[in-house]
Amino acid sequence: PEPLPMTLDQGLFLLILAGGLYLFIRGRPRVDVTAMLLLLALVLTGVLDPKQALSGFASEPAIIVAAVFVISGGLSATGITERLGRWIGRAAGRSESRAIAVVMPAVAALAAFTHHVMVTAMMLPLLLKHGREHNLPASRLLMPMSLAASLGTTLTLISAPAFLLASDMLARNGSESLGIFSITPIGIALVVVGVGYML
Repeated sequence: PEPLPMTLDQGLFLLILAGGLYLFIRGRPRVDVTAMLLLLALVLTGVLDPKQALSGFASEPAIIVAAVFVISGGLSATGITERLGRWIGRAAGRSESRAIAVVMPAVAALAAFTHHVMVTAMMLPLLLKHGREHNLPASRLLMPMSLAASLGTTLTLISAPAFLLASDMLARNGSESLGIFSITPIGIALVVVGVGYML
């Protein structure tokens, strides 16, 4: 069978999507402004009606992701993340293996409840300083740290939007939704394997 011709709405959506990707890659305007401009463009072109466009703000996953960003900002603004980072740096000690064994589980635990990019940004200068002070190669500390931040997103349901969306879809289809720690056993196993591999 011949493929169906593209509709006007589909063409408009692809054009708006391409424009949005260009703005995201360019970095101007800011990501949040670009996202709102995309939403506005979809409404003004009639691809979405206003009710559809705003329905995402009422979804539980979107609210939880926004709350995680707020919590991350609060932890950073109050200096708690910096204090935690300094404690991790002191506990890391002078040897590379001890640093990896301390930093990776700590970073994974932080990433499980805050945004992993924020955790990485917080730990980056601390580990660079730690490497200089103890004559350790920065790359051999930063790579394990970044891996741990990624693995930390598998520890709780709120740490990655994909898990929240999966849980929401299960609930909408009449199945039992996932609990906040439903995926934790798998996440712990992944963190342990990741730490073992890096060591």
